[in-house]
Amino acid sequence: MRKKIFRLGLACLFVLGLASIPGDVDPRNFGIVNEVNATGTGGPIVLDGMDPVCHAAYGEGTDQYIANVLKRTYDQSSIPGSNNKIAILGISSLTMSGGCGANWTTQLSTKFLTQFTTQPDYEFITTEAQIDTFFATSITANPPKMIWIPDDWGRSAGVSAKFTANAEKLADFVNSGGGLFTNYNTYGWLTALLPSAVWNNGGCNGGPIATSDGATDFGLTDTMVAACWHGYFTGNVGTLKTLATWRYPSATTSPWVAVSLGGGSVALPSSFTLAISPTNPEAGTPLTITATAQTIAGVPQAGVVVSMTVSSGPDAGQTFTATTDASGIATITVNTSSTGTNVYTATATVNGVSKTVSATVTWSPAPTTTAPATTTTELTTTTSTTVSDPSATSSSSTPSSTELITTTSQAPAPSTSAETVPSTTQPELPSTTEALKVPDLGISSSPKTTVHDHSSHSHGPLPSTGSRATDMFATAFITLGIGLLVLAVRFRINETRR
Repeated sequence: MRKKIFRLGLACLFVLGLASIPGDVDPRNFGIVNEVNATGTGGPIVLDGMDPVCHAAYGEGTDQYIANVLKRTYDQSSIPGSNNKIAILGISSLTMSGGCGANWTTQLSTKFLTQFTTQPDYEFITTEAQIDTFFATSITANPPKMIWIPDDWGRSAGVSAKFTANAEKLADFVNSGGGLFTNYNTYGWLTALLPSAVWNNGGCNGGPIATSDGATDFGLTDTMVAACWHGYFTGNVGTLKTLATWRYPSATTSPWVAVSLGGGSVALPSSFTLAISPTNPEAGTPLTITATAQTIAGVPQAGVVVSMTVSSGPDAGQTFTATTDASGIATITVNTSSTGTNVYTATATVNGVSKTVSATVTWSPAPTTTAPATTTTELTTTTSTTVSDPSATSSSSTPSSTELITTTSQAPAPSTSAETVPSTTQPELPSTTEALKVPDLGISSSPKTTVHDHSSHSHGPLPSTGSRATDMFATAFITLGIGLLVLAVRFRINETRR
C-alpha cells in the first residue's frame, strides 16, 4: 500500500510539472531570426500580413486595429522637420478602400483616425508619378510624420515595384525616426533591404494573437488583431520583432509564425546609417556618433566624407566633419554643456547617391553632487587679570601693573546634517502578465469576423478570436494535481498513525 501511495504522489508531481510548462512558444522564436536594435536610432514600424482595410470596408471590426496602430505609430514618430501629416501611399481608388469598397475619406474620419483628439492631416499619393516625386524630394525635404502603405487588392504591380525601387529611402526615413505602417502587400521592398527575410503567402486558419512585444510597443490585444490574414514572415528580419503570431498551417500542432513584425524603435539596413552611444547622454559627457557607409550588401565604403550639422536644438548651427576608414566607419565625438533635444543631421555621397539621415538626441542635466556643509565657530574670550607688585604698600604711589591676557578657544562645532540626497529607486519591471495589460483605449465595439465575398481574392475560413484554450487545460491539470497530492499526503499520514 505504501508503494502505491508513493507512486500516486509521484504521478501528482508529474501532472503538476506538465501543467507548469508554458503553453506559448518562446517569444524569441517565431520562425525568424532577429537582433536587438543597438544603434540608439530608428522609428516605429508595424508590418503585417493582414488586410484590415478591406475587412473594415465590409463592416468588420478591423478598423479598431488600424485606429490603434495609426495613433501609436504617429505618436512615437520623431522624424525631424515633419509636416505632421500621414502619407497614404499606393491606393487604387478613393472610393474603394482596400480595393473592396467604402469611401476612403469617410473611413478615415469615422473609423481610422478616431483615436486622435484632433485628427491629423493626411495626403493620398496614388499614381506612379506621384510616388516618384514623393521619394525623390518630399520624403526628405518635407517629410510626413508617418507613412502608411495599406492593403489594396486593386494595386497595380507597377506601384508595388516603386516601393521596392525606393526601399532604401523607406529605410532612411525610418532610421531618422519616421513611422511606417504597412498591411498586406508583396513586401519586395523588405526583401531588398533584408535579402534573408522571406514573405510567405498563406494563413487565415484562426487567430492571430498579440505577442508581449506587440502589447508593449503598440498596445495590441488578441481581440484587436483577430482577423483573416494572408501571409507571414520567416528568415532573418534584422531588428524587427514579432508583434502578432499564430500556428500555421495547422492551428493546433504547427509551429508559430510571425503574422506581424515591427517595433517601437527599429533600424533598417541602409548604405548610410548613424548610431549613437550613449543613447541618453548627460550634459558634459561625451557622445559618440558613428556613421557607417557601405553598399546595401554590406561592403564597406572607405574615404566617404561625412558632414554633420546640428539642424535644431540648443546647439543648432554646430558643424562636424569626418571621413570613413577602411571599415566604412567615421566617428564623431560631441560634447555640450547644453540640455535639451538636438537633431544631428549627417549627409554623405555613398555609392554615387546623396544620402541624408538624422539622429535625435536628448541631453539631460548632469547630476549635481553637493558636499555636506560644515560649520566652525571660533569663540574669542578676553580676560583681564590684575597683577600687583608685592613690594608695594597701600601708601605707595606706584601704580599697579595690569597685564591684558587674551585667549582664543574653538567652540564645539554645531552638529550639521548632511544635505539629503534624493534616493533613486529602480522601478520594478512588470511581470509577463502585467506587460500584456493594455490600457482602456475607449473602444466599445468588438471586432467581427463575418464572411464576405468578392471576386478579387478568397479569404478562406474565418479566424477564431485568438483565445488560448490551453490555459484552461493547464488550470484544470494544476487543480487536479494539487487535489490528488493532498489526498496522497493525508492518506500517508493516516497510515503512519496506524
